[in-house]
Amino acid sequence: MRYQTFDLTVSATGTPHEYLLSAQTSRHGETHAPIKISIVASAAPVADLLTKLANNKISSTDLQTLGKQLYESLFAGEINLLLNRALGETIGRDDLGLRLRLRINPPELAALPWEFLYSTERRLFLAASVETPLSRYLNLPEPLRAIACPDPIRMLVVIPQNTDLDTVVERERLEKIALKITDRSLETLNFSDSLKIKRPVNELRGKIVIDFLEGLATTAAIRASLREKEYHIFHYAGHGAFKNDEAFLYLDHEEKFTEAISAEHFAHFFTDYVFTRLVVLNACQGATRSAHQALAGVAPQLVLRGVPAVIAMQDRIANDDAILFAAEFYEELCNPRDGGQIEAAISRARKALLQERPAVFGNPVLYLRAEDGRLWEEQKPAIVEPAGEVKDKEQKSLLERWGLWVTLIGGILVIIATLADLPEKILKLWESKEVKKEESAATYLRGAVMDLNDEPIADALITLKELPSDTVLTQTTTRAGGFYFEKIPGKVGDRVRVYADKAGYKSQNEYVTLPNPIKFKLARAK
Repeated sequence: MRYQTFDLTVSATGTPHEYLLSAQTSRHGETHAPIKISIVASAAPVADLLTKLANNKISSTDLQTLGKQLYESLFAGEINLLLNRALGETIGRDDLGLRLRLRINPPELAALPWEFLYSTERRLFLAASVETPLSRYLNLPEPLRAIACPDPIRMLVVIPQNTDLDTVVERERLEKIALKITDRSLETLNFSDSLKIKRPVNELRGKIVIDFLEGLATTAAIRASLREKEYHIFHYAGHGAFKNDEAFLYLDHEEKFTEAISAEHFAHFFTDYVFTRLVVLNACQGATRSAHQALAGVAPQLVLRGVPAVIAMQDRIANDDAILFAAEFYEELCNPRDGGQIEAAISRARKALLQERPAVFGNPVLYLRAEDGRLWEEQKPAIVEPAGEVKDKEQKSLLERWGLWVTLIGGILVIIATLADLPEKILKLWESKEVKKEESAATYLRGAVMDLNDEPIADALITLKELPSDTVLTQTTTRAGGFYFEKIPGKVGDRVRVYADKAGYKSQNEYVTLPNPIKFKLARAK
């Protein structure tokens, strides 16, 4: 499924409870509306509903009431009219949906559970419908990172052992999914007595390779795993907590049994680790936001470090509910119908929770900082010829059959006539393929720029020269001082010249052999 985008931005005005709403769509223009929002966590009756929600004691009627109040606080007047115009083009279509992307900047509003938005007009929770997937977007100065993955996609599953959670069940469910998506066996589909075909049990076989971190899930073990391979999906299943406006995840420790890792320290796993496209935190309060501090929480810190897609829980969640969500999400992510689409997968997983555990269906939050949520291109359905065409082929005239035989015999004579030249042609074909392979080769380069005290230097200009065809590539470093060139013309073993420049510092340049990493240490200019 393809998606058009409805961006809704909420900004503070400096006056308490007064905000500016801006809505922009892919095809239907934009609108702005200054409004007063009284729906904060401390306001009644919202506070009562949120308390019931947190304690998992909220009824279906109360869920709709909460969702309605959340909806009406954002979608009113011109904003609602623009939304309905955009929905009018997508509702009812199998190939087109409308993604709702929330850019809510004030911390007191970002902390609210907007995933429970309920439309009384459509009588549904928007985030649980594949037609209207809902995600959050953080406004950050860092450039967007590509989310599309190479093939096959590698996934690392980290499940700490030293917890009181039943992690065996979650591991078993993930292992079954891993087996299913790598199964190469065939199944027979009986459409009718005259039409039987065989196809793979799962059309995404070999698409995802799942590795489990064995042994204790310590910080050192995780670093070693990320150093050994390029993982595109990182799945964590364990304990999480949010206290005093600070978020934590718990890992194993060799001596202390468990260790609480702050959100900022956990996010450091992915600093300059450009391979990860999706992080799933199947733990309590991984997406909990502070009502007082912007970017507080594990999920925002991961996005800040450049991870383009993060899924986490915004409240406490029971282990059984977390396992159900993970199983449904990955099953849907690998669905041959529209597999690879994160937004569609989380919408369907929320819908499954809505059916089984209504009070927690809006707990999973998707932070998506990419133009599109597709990890890989959807597979086109197989084309099956109707059974009737078989009879048509049997009724071909004798003349048509004779024509086929003449063509076949002629082809055989041509092959015999050129058989003597076959070895030479094969050699030329092989050489041409090798040339094309060399021409299309590409590699990568990553590195960092630091000062003499090993502090990162942001916005330094990195220039690559002496590349094939006199190509020159440039890029600036991130806040952490890192840089990454994803596709460099050339091949492994080529030498390129790398320049590092920053105002106020002495410039440097060095030769590097691809794809070896490089680190610059710039001194202050006198």
